[in-house]
Amino acid sequence: MASRNLLKNPSASEGFSHWQIENDGDGWEIVDLEGSSVAVAPRAFASSYGWCAKWQTIDLYDEGFSKQYLDQNQPEISISDWYGGRKDCGCQYEICVTLLASDEKEIIAEYKEAPDYIPKGNDGSYHQVWHVFRNYGPDVRYVKFFHKGKDTLTWAGHYGARVTNSSVTVKNP
Repeated sequence: MASRNLLKNPSASEGFSHWQIENDGDGWEIVDLEGSSVAVAPRAFASSYGWCAKWQTIDLYDEGFSKQYLDQNQPEISISDWYGGRKDCGCQYEICVTLLASDEKEIIAEYKEAPDYIPKGNDGSYHQVWHVFRNYGPDVRYVKFFHKGKDTLTWAGHYGARVTNSSVTVKNP
């Protein structure tokens, strides 16, 4: 089994399919990045002036990883996300990824990135968040990938953090 992205629809190619969404402000919007000098994917999810959050919970058993394999091998679980802001408006971005036990409540391991503030007048480039979970212990079944964004000037519309090209992979032997 080759390593593959376990997140579905990581770059908005299928609209909002597969994502659980919480909207504030004017909610999420999908924006085209084609032709942009800063594009890391053709499309992105753009947040608004209130916190906009999206998440997916991946069942590793459903993805073909057995309890025995996960418990005995504790394969590396890598996460990545790309985010950026518009040049004309500042934004804020946060991410939290948790490894959950079979009951889907007990947190076995967690990665949180400190809130990143991108100021108005930034260069519009995208930034990558990347983390690898190792030696996390037994009973991991779920990976919850959660991120959120907003703009810092409370402008109506979709001037907040833009996220795209998100991924969760499990290293195979």
